[in-house]
Amino acid sequence: MKNQDMATTCPNCQGFVRQIEIEEHVLFKGVEVTYTATLQQCSECGLELADIEEAAVMQERLADAYRKIVGLLGSEDIRRLRQEKGLSQQALADALEVGVASIKRWETGVVQSKSMDTLLRSFLLDNSCSEHTGNREFSIPRIRLVLETFADLLKRPLLKKDDRMLYAAKYLWYADMAAFRDLGRGMTGATYAALPMGPQLNNYRDLVDEILKADMTSASPLSKAETALIAAVARTFPTNKGVYDASHREAIWLRCATGALIPYSHAVDLTEMPTCKDLS
Repeated sequence: MKNQDMATTCPNCQGFVRQIEIEEHVLFKGVEVTYTATLQQCSECGLELADIEEAAVMQERLADAYRKIVGLLGSEDIRRLRQEKGLSQQALADALEVGVASIKRWETGVVQSKSMDTLLRSFLLDNSCSEHTGNREFSIPRIRLVLETFADLLKRPLLKKDDRMLYAAKYLWYADMAAFRDLGRGMTGATYAALPMGPQLNNYRDLVDEILKADMTSASPLSKAETALIAAVARTFPTNKGVYDASHREAIWLRCATGALIPYSHAVDLTEMPTCKDLS
C-alpha cells in the first residue's frame, strides 16, 4: 500500500484523509480481474472516498486489466498507436468509419468488442499493402452486413455455423472486387486466397463464427452505390451454382498460384461481372 498525504478532511468524522493505492480483485465480464485502485481513506474512521477523476482512472485500470487478459488493445495502446501515426481522435474515427465518441470511450476505459479490436489492429498495427485489402480496413461486421444484404435480395441465407463458405465467399468476393473496380474501394477490407474451390475468404475457418455473431449496427452503413452494386451482383448471379461457376471462369483466380492472395488491382480484369456503367 502506498500513502500520500492530502490536505483533505473526512466528511464523516472530520479526520485526516490520505490518498492510498490498494489491490482490488473483482469479477468483470465473467473474468477474474486484479487491478490497482487509487482512492482516499480517512485515517480515523477508515471511510474510503474517490472523486470523479480517481473513479475514471480506476475504471480505465479495471478495463485495461480485463483487456490484457482477453487479448484486446488497452486504452494506452490505442492512444500510443494513434499518436505514433500522427492521428487525432477524429482522424482515426474517420479512417475506421466510426463515431469519434467511440475512439474517446476506448481510450478512457470502455472495452471495445472483439470485432472492433480487429478493426483497430488492422489499421494501427497492420502495415500490409492495400493491394490485398481494397483500400479499406478489414471489418467483420461489414462482412456480415454485406452477406445479410445479399441474403435479403436472394431470399435465402448464405452463411451458417461451420459453413465452408463455398457460395457466400463468392458473392462477397464479387462485391468487394467489383466495388474496388467501379468505386475505387472494396466493401469489407477482406483478403481473398486462390484455392481449388475458387476465390475464398482468407482464413475463413477462423472467421465464420465471428461473422455470425458480429453486430451489424457497428458497421459503417452501405452507401447507395454499394447497395446498388450488391443488387447488381445478386441479379447477375441469382443461384449459388451460377456464382460458383462464374468465379471459376475468372482469369484473375486462374492465374494465381494455389494459396496466393488475389490482388484487388486485378479486379479490372473481371469478366463475369459487368461494370456499373454497363449495368446502367
